[in-house]
Parts: sequence; structure tokens; C-alpha cells
Amino acid sequence: MNLSNIIAGICSLMFFMIGADKFFAFLEPPCSLMNEISPIIWKGLGALQLIAGVLIMIPKYRKPVVGFFFIFMLVFSVIHLTQGTKDVGGALFMATLLGLLIWKPSFLDAKTAA
Repeated sequence: MNLSNIIAGICSLMFFMIGADKFFAFLEPPCSLMNEISPIIWKGLGALQLIAGVLIMIPKYRKPVVGFFFIFMLVFSVIHLTQGTKDVGGALFMATLLGLLIWKPSFLDAKTAA
């Protein structure tokens, strides 16, 4: 297993967690933008994130999912920052992981000697 697959797995778990939170609100503290976004759009974002959690693990779909959500996380990071919220860390962390998957530096696919 290479590092790209591990990062994709971490992103998949994060997509499931933040997507499910849009329906069940179990993360504390809740997203500070939750009350600023229409409930229908909020649930739609959650559904997209749940779908992304599955698709990122399928190599055929990984690149478009990663590209879309890299931009998505950057946009929401900027929105958080312009609104003066403090819960931007998760979006920035995920954007960083997705950025690594887009950039694909050689160390991500290095084979370990056995």
C-alpha cells in the first residue's frame, strides 16, 4: 500500500464524518457557517461529501473527486476566513491532503524495500 492510498483513505473517512455531520450534527463545536447556509443546501453538501467518501477510494474517480473537493475546501476556507470564524482548520487540513493527492510528489508512491 502506498502513501497516496493512505491519504485517500483518511480523506474518505473525513468525507464520511463531515458529510454525516450535515445530517446528524454530532461534531462539536458545530460548523459556524451552518446557520448561514440554507438547510437544503447544507444537506446537499452533506450528500456530496458522503458520495465523495466512496468515490475517492475508486481509482477511476479519484482524480476528479480530489480536484473538485480541493477547490471546494479552498473556497470554504476563504469563506470561513472572510466571515471571521475560527473553525477553518478542518477545511484547511483536508485541502492540504487533497492538494498532496493532486500534486502527487514522488514520495507518495515510493515503494518500501522489503
